[in-house]
Amino acid sequence: MQTFFVKKSRITISDSFHNMPTTIHHYTFKTLAGLEPLLEKELNDAGCANIEPVKRGFMFEADEAMMYRLNYTSRFGIRLLVEVLRFSFTDKEEFLKNIRSFEWDTYVGADKTIAVDSVVTSSPVFNNSHFVELLTKDGVVDFFRNRYGLRPSVDKDNPDLLINIYVNNDECVVSVDSSGKSLHKRGYRVAAHVAPLNEVLAAGIIGLSGWKMDCDFIDPMCGSGTILIEAAMMANNIPAGYYRSDFGFMHWQTFKPAMFERIKKEADAQTKEFEFQIIGADRADESLRAASANIRKARLDRDIELDRQNFFEIAPENPSHIVFNPPYDARMPIENSIEYYKKIGDTIKNNLQGSKVWMIVGNEELWKSIGLKATIKIPLLNGMIESRLLCFEAYQGSRRPVSGLNEKPDVEE
Repeated sequence: MQTFFVKKSRITISDSFHNMPTTIHHYTFKTLAGLEPLLEKELNDAGCANIEPVKRGFMFEADEAMMYRLNYTSRFGIRLLVEVLRFSFTDKEEFLKNIRSFEWDTYVGADKTIAVDSVVTSSPVFNNSHFVELLTKDGVVDFFRNRYGLRPSVDKDNPDLLINIYVNNDECVVSVDSSGKSLHKRGYRVAAHVAPLNEVLAAGIIGLSGWKMDCDFIDPMCGSGTILIEAAMMANNIPAGYYRSDFGFMHWQTFKPAMFERIKKEADAQTKEFEFQIIGADRADESLRAASANIRKARLDRDIELDRQNFFEIAPENPSHIVFNPPYDARMPIENSIEYYKKIGDTIKNNLQGSKVWMIVGNEELWKSIGLKATIKIPLLNGMIESRLLCFEAYQGSRRPVSGLNEKPDVEE
């Protein structure tokens, strides 16, 4: 059993797979702003213990198997950090001494590669994160040189071990990133058109929209197909990491391939058939070609139907769940933007009666020009763009009451 330096006493539980005690570790799972309620539900549903909120994420306790499972199945997390060391310090020498003291060969050998990222807040010792990263790298290199006479190389793009440093005042938390590349990189994107949507954000938009998978799903401005693919993965219960071939933990000396394979098989066995339609439309041939390539890569071409059609001609036969990401100035310039958004509002009112329509917009002037009152507004970040996820419902005659609004997280009046 490996020794880890954590803030609380270690706990052990029985792991029937290895028939031996399993160490409980402390984790931090990060997500995108606005998706915290969805990630918290995932962690609760998975059975994680002592879940506590942090900025854009949650701390919790779980075993190694749960770390594998969350990396493979989570739709709403982006990085899963494992806490390995926590200490207080008064100067940079004491900081370096603590970094040197950790047994880094628990995770990688001297012939492997490392990288460091950091966040520094209110530190009397450090005034920038870059110096913290250099000092951490020096401490890790010193450890390997002292023990083996060798040193690991630095690879900022594809390291075997990505080390995360968080400094707040005189306290430092050292974690290792079990995800490696951000979990939004699902592995199915082989083509992109203009301004593709982050995959975790796309999944989050669908999750926040409350789609119950009991009707057709339509993205009428589908671009390269990200929303469609995430919807199809949800509808078929395909694990979010199904198409990925690499995670950070797979490069660690602690990696247990047989355990991970068992967890993957258990998750893959939960897939199911979806009885309704998932339909994507776009007016641009380039977008449809990109979407088609991504859908084929995800092997979902039997589940998703594509059509070359202008949004303003969309008229579903049945009430549907409609989710889309229209162009807006900061993301993708369009001519006569205000008039364009007025036409979106007219189309919702005249063509989409009986359907729920959700759209993410990053320009307040544009969403106000739609001319309809949004029943729900949820703040989100699309990259660095402050955005709103808006819900519109159009009815013939008098407006019917909307069910389930009180269940929506972060509703903005």
